Amino acid sequence: MSNTMPIADRRRAGSLVLAGAATACAAIAIAAVGTFQTTQAATGYNPLTPALGFNAFVEDQTLLASTESEGGIATGGNLVLGTYNVNIHDASTFTAPGDSVPSSLVVGGRIDFAQAQAGAVVQVHDYVKVGDLTGTDVLNTDSNNASVNTRLVVAGADYNSTPRVELNLQQPLASVGPTSPIDFDAAFAELRSNAADLYACEAHEIAMTNDQAATVPKGEVQPGEQIRITLEPGVTNILNVTGEDLNSMGDLVFLTQPDADTPLLINVDTSGTGGEMEWDVKSQAGISGNQAPYIIWNFNDTTRLRLTGGDTVEGSILAPDADYSDISPTNVEGQIVARNANLGEVGENGGEIHDFPFAAEPACEAHILPSYDGSTGETTTGDSPSSPDGGTDGTTDGSTDGTTEDPTDGTTDGTTDGPDDPTDSDEYSGVRGDHLATTGSGLGAFVIGAASLVTVGAVAMFSARRRRTDEPD
Repeated sequence: MSNTMPIADRRRAGSLVLAGAATACAAIAIAAVGTFQTTQAATGYNPLTPALGFNAFVEDQTLLASTESEGGIATGGNLVLGTYNVNIHDASTFTAPGDSVPSSLVVGGRIDFAQAQAGAVVQVHDYVKVGDLTGTDVLNTDSNNASVNTRLVVAGADYNSTPRVELNLQQPLASVGPTSPIDFDAAFAELRSNAADLYACEAHEIAMTNDQAATVPKGEVQPGEQIRITLEPGVTNILNVTGEDLNSMGDLVFLTQPDADTPLLINVDTSGTGGEMEWDVKSQAGISGNQAPYIIWNFNDTTRLRLTGGDTVEGSILAPDADYSDISPTNVEGQIVARNANLGEVGENGGEIHDFPFAAEPACEAHILPSYDGSTGETTTGDSPSSPDGGTDGTTDGSTDGTTEDPTDGTTDGTTDGPDDPTDSDEYSGVRGDHLATTGSGLGAFVIGAASLVTVGAVAMFSARRRRTDEPD
């Protein structure tokens, strides 16, 4: 008696095997995808990228009263002249499309000669760009018709007249203006978004301690009290303080130093003084210009910030909504971002801006996004991030504006990534790339794909066996 199964029975058995394999693979795929949670990786970004490396980056009007900047200055509105030197270290890195020389002074509006100080001269290393040349003559020849370095003077005035802007080289007249190579509106929309994101950022929060090693809570620094901080190496560190804290402390002592892998974000809350601050800068012992590129002073809620005296500011000042003024003869070692800026005032020495552009990429902690659990039919979410004052803001992306992050690009406005290098385009678009990369959906697709391949393989194997059994002996 033959033990061979009849062909019809073998076909039915093979069909059952195939159906079972497909059902099992589908169940595995559904279970894997259904219970998988999409997470955001804690990737960092430089929040001052829209400032294009300028020493001072201002949305509207700037007064250059005194004294000097080592790098470039850009202002989206009008420029008022005093006695000032721009880009004295030839540190400007922004080169407009079509140029071979960096532009170290960019004016989105016009030069307001009417408000200039008596005898005002602003000296500039490298090129100048002016968006509106109304009331301005650009000269490359002097009164003797000799070819000379470029100067910008009042329309109809002599080459040697004041007030004026004078360059250390001869720039082609047509390249001066009237056009601005920077989209200041887009850049400041991005800078404001970045400041808000940093203010809500969750990272390693460091404590303030006094000389007795006792913890000093935010808002409780006593007059003259020495404050010490210790940074956690290899992560983003956050110090949350009030403006009153900064003015009350005797000095700020760094027991560990920030670096590219250990950036320090200082969120300054000025709500207790109505968003205004007169800053008597205290010494930052234990650090210098070498550490300045890894520190940001974030004045997210500040509308008026005035440096009145004290010590040098180590690090960059991010105050995109503030009217900023500096009458302190000490220096700022970093970048300045503000809505309006008075760099010095009449009769007041505004010190120097040293070229230590921010060079770190702070990273906020990852959060779990909502996901569907196929086994229970429930939707789960991660915990809501907390704000710097310890409360929760109810958002899903750590921002403070109540928006929900678009998981396709990590932004809150549905925009897509801009160029990696803002200068690759004719104008900076103000759209940043993904800060927190979305991951996990690729794994679900992988599981489904693998299950599909198993099913296809089973079909192919059964079909081959069926052809062999159908062939005559």
